[in-house]
Amino acid sequence: MPVSQQYESIVGFATTLVALAGVAAMVKGIAGALFHHSIPPEDLDRIAKEYGWWAARRAESVCPHMDVACVEREAKRLYEVTKYRR
Repeated sequence: MPVSQQYESIVGFATTLVALAGVAAMVKGIAGALFHHSIPPEDLDRIAKEYGWWAARRAESVCPHMDVACVEREAKRLYEVTKYRR
């Protein structure tokens, strides 16, 4: 029996494990991006009620992590800019 046939099942199993680990890492990255909030959800809801959901989410994306005051300022700025441009 050649050496390559002896190790074929081991190599196949190792390849499957590497592929599964890669898929798991991609899914974790995608799921983490979908459910990530840089500020507490209750603060985001409060800001969204005042300035609109789109402004709150866009402001959250450009402000530093856990900086609620920055998110509120940016959401207010975005809301006022669009209000005056109409």
